[in-house]
Amino acid sequence: MSPLRLIKRVLFPLFSAVLFVSMWACGSDLQERPTLVVYVAVDQLRGDMLERYDSLFTGGVRRLHDGGYRFLSATHDHAKTATAPGHATLSTGVFPSKSGIVGNEWMEEGPDGWRSVYSVEDTLTHILGLPAMEGRSPGNLLRGGLADWIAAADTGAIIVSASRKDRAAITMAGKTQGHTYWISETEGRWITSNFYAEDYPGWVERLNQLTMPDLFGDSIWEQTMPVAAREASRPDTSEYEGDGENTFFPHRFHDEVRNTDRHGALNRWAYGLTAPDAALGEFAKEAVRALGLGQDPVVDYLGLSFSQVDAVGHEYGPLGREQLQNLLHLDRVLGDLMAFLDDEVGEGRWVMAVAGDHGAVTIPEHLVEAGEVGSRATREDITQLRSTFRAFRDLEGDPQEIADSLVLALEELPFIGDALSILELTTPPAADSFVTLMKNSYHPDRWISGYGSQGSGVVFRFVEGYYPDTSPRGTGHGTPYYYDRHVPLIFFGTRVEAGRSGDPVRTVDVAPTLAELAGIPVPSDLDGQPLLR
Repeated sequence: MSPLRLIKRVLFPLFSAVLFVSMWACGSDLQERPTLVVYVAVDQLRGDMLERYDSLFTGGVRRLHDGGYRFLSATHDHAKTATAPGHATLSTGVFPSKSGIVGNEWMEEGPDGWRSVYSVEDTLTHILGLPAMEGRSPGNLLRGGLADWIAAADTGAIIVSASRKDRAAITMAGKTQGHTYWISETEGRWITSNFYAEDYPGWVERLNQLTMPDLFGDSIWEQTMPVAAREASRPDTSEYEGDGENTFFPHRFHDEVRNTDRHGALNRWAYGLTAPDAALGEFAKEAVRALGLGQDPVVDYLGLSFSQVDAVGHEYGPLGREQLQNLLHLDRVLGDLMAFLDDEVGEGRWVMAVAGDHGAVTIPEHLVEAGEVGSRATREDITQLRSTFRAFRDLEGDPQEIADSLVLALEELPFIGDALSILELTTPPAADSFVTLMKNSYHPDRWISGYGSQGSGVVFRFVEGYYPDTSPRGTGHGTPYYYDRHVPLIFFGTRVEAGRSGDPVRTVDVAPTLAELAGIPVPSDLDGQPLLR
């Protein structure tokens, strides 16, 4: 903490009353300005999920629905719908084409050929306490975000960001060097890199020693929802869920993990269930207490990304019984956190936004059961796709003519919805909305199409309802279709009136809206704009 901020922390109780009277007398907007901005992302929270189970929520989601302003038609307007680009978009207010975070990973061409790059990798740093582990930083992020704007507005601002996932915590923190932490899958504890800190502070050590072992030590996941609520989800078993065998409650560690003696086995198992979301709630409360977030007139930032809707969703789908149980758990965690903020920071002194980083396709076989269009990639599909790119890779001649021929060849494949050359992608005007979405995910030096397409000069999308994974179970995301782009968006707290809107809005609008609510200046070249005017 800076000396100036320390003085503010000590003197604030002495001058707060005088400051309040002064603001009231002047009629200043500062009277309503929050002292803490809480930015919540929920990984893989599809746009229909909270509405589907609305009547079952009694905690944080209930407060958000009853007292917040909800945008029911919010979408990510980029094609590659994944964790890193979704969080970077929420954080920066610009599309992935500008933030540079076009995927969880991408391909870059260098002197030695193409190589895979992880979105938050940093080989020049290391993980504190685990020096053999490659470090992490926002080095690949090309734009600052809301956290940076808050830090620039006052050097005394405290920035905190955390998640189970490194790529979520880091992108939500922008390019700041604040208190940024994520959870080690094998160790079951909070970690960070030496980009952010030289050692772990006492409050983080306490969490790791006292809280994390309890949360990650539970070896049974039980169904606790009321019997009447269970009919709201799909039945509690499906051959297309989980491992295909242990697809129903209760889930037991010793039933689902073959080598239970392996180092970190229980941590790995708990890492995929509800424990990390519970841990994040406890982390947030401890950060507020230890750092004094929101305790003086300087606006602080708390970025939180809850990851377990994604972890459970990949295994059991967005409509599975396990996902409903998980959402009800998240509802309780959020409710507990919001009540804590009221007590610790003060009701009316904090503002929150909640949004999904992407959606998901329903398990394809379940779509078919419901009479809808759905399919899953086969090994033959992927082989055929890779072979098509390989056939055009070493052809000699005009590059554009080769790319155009490759486009035609790809469009002959039954699982390809569209293909286009980079020239077509980057030449205005866009041919259709899908082209715009793909353009918003395109960066000339970072290739995300995959399947051996790097260097081809051609991008593509799969047909709707197609899950491009050869695993026989589970589901995912990553396409430009509405089910992957549609997410909940809710604002709550200071200067936010309850209400709802069906108007289409974009996730690039969230950061500038929070900034305006907090009285924070923003860059002039954002893709988004404030919504609550």
